[in-house]
Amino acid sequence: MSAARLGRLAPSRWATLPAVSYLIIVTQLPFLATIYFSLYSWNMLYPNRPMRFVGLRNFVYIVTDPLFRTAIENTVIFTVVPAVLTMLIGLGLALLVNRLTFGRGLAYSLLFAPFLVMETVNPIIWKTMILNPVYGLLTYGLSVFDLPPVDLISNEPKVAIIIMITWQWAPFMMLILLAGLQTVSQETIEAARMDGAGTWNQFRYVVLPHLVPYVCVGMLIEAILILPVFGPIYVGTYGGPGNETTNLMFSVYKTLTEQYQIGRAAAGGLVTAFMTTAVALGLLSYVRPFMERN
Repeated sequence: MSAARLGRLAPSRWATLPAVSYLIIVTQLPFLATIYFSLYSWNMLYPNRPMRFVGLRNFVYIVTDPLFRTAIENTVIFTVVPAVLTMLIGLGLALLVNRLTFGRGLAYSLLFAPFLVMETVNPIIWKTMILNPVYGLLTYGLSVFDLPPVDLISNEPKVAIIIMITWQWAPFMMLILLAGLQTVSQETIEAARMDGAGTWNQFRYVVLPHLVPYVCVGMLIEAILILPVFGPIYVGTYGGPGNETTNLMFSVYKTLTEQYQIGRAAAGGLVTAFMTTAVALGLLSYVRPFMERN
């Protein structure tokens, strides 16, 4: 940009140039490098071999790989099921907290705490403290009723991953829906009560329609952030047994760290990014009418 052009810009614009430039450097340059590597075949086990241009072969391999199809199925499961569960659990918690008149701050802190736990610490808590078949809290609870222990991590790993994700993200949905509940018009509630509407009808016809935009926004954000989930799978099951809990993000990680295929890993990362963008745009176009209607 020429000095004359820079001089004609408003100070509020050229003052942001350093921040914008930094943002471009740390986001777009790695993205362009990923596109470049995805078009080449390069194995880190043989660093002396030159990079070989293969065009779109890495993408074809990724899309036709059976492991990739399994990863897509698991990604859908680990995104849709936790999003629905967190919405239901978050709504229940928000309704309970909203009715509290004493200790609301303490309830906020305790219920929101799981969301503040690091993504890699979350599965450690569940693996060692709760779901461990020998000394976990679940085993202890079952023993109280003379029931045998259950090794959920080994026998039902998908269920275990869903539980870990739901436990961490339910407080996020609770917070969004609680903000919605606190903006419900009390005059409308009182008018419905005076018209003879019971508690259920007040919730169904007044509160729930008011919460629709909040539910849409919360599920949209959750779907975008949960789709590339990595920590619970890496620490909880390492994608196993076999590839039963491998999702797209973990599939890319294994391609890079186990096969050392830079090109295929870059192609897998781009496919994951494109799918995340497509899901986000699809959800946004779907929920926009509900948000505009309310």
